Amino acid sequence: MVTPMLAATAHNMSLVFNQEGLTNKLELDPTMVLQQFVNHGGVVFKVYIAGEYVKCVKMSSLPDVSKESMEKLAVESGGVMSFSKISSAVILRDEGGSNESVEMPDPVFIDEVARGMRLALGLHLFNFDMIKADKEDGYLVIDINYFPGYEKLPSYESVMTEFFLNVKKSQELKMVTMELVKDDGLHD
Repeated sequence: MVTPMLAATAHNMSLVFNQEGLTNKLELDPTMVLQQFVNHGGVVFKVYIAGEYVKCVKMSSLPDVSKESMEKLAVESGGVMSFSKISSAVILRDEGGSNESVEMPDPVFIDEVARGMRLALGLHLFNFDMIKADKEDGYLVIDINYFPGYEKLPSYESVMTEFFLNVKKSQELKMVTMELVKDDGLHD
């Protein structure tokens, strides 16, 4: 998978099948991210974090691509194919493959990953995308967004309102604490 680095064009992804596709046919600016394509049941888990709030949402993703389809697409496309064209080409070739069988990750696991990322990144408002590789037990974090769109999150209005109210309360509490410490210092 090839994705542009610029956020404005980040959803302009392509699947590169071989060196010819990467060197001759790719129509993206040179600043890009390369990631290995992993079959993942056609599902991406979008995990939204707003303070202590964590919500995992299951979304459709790029479908799985069989080895046979991968080989045919590589030849037919000249080595590279845009994300939007891959989905329809694979759906026409590969039968079945419903993403209904992909289960949601354990909520405790999601909370632990979100808490670890919150601490490591120092962020309180972000999301990350995660997939479960076919035939594997673990999950892969494939994208982190430090200022994501929350419109796909169910009830995002109330989640965001609660987050910002909590930020305001936290700031007010810090101000009161600072005043108490300051006043206490005057009496010593």
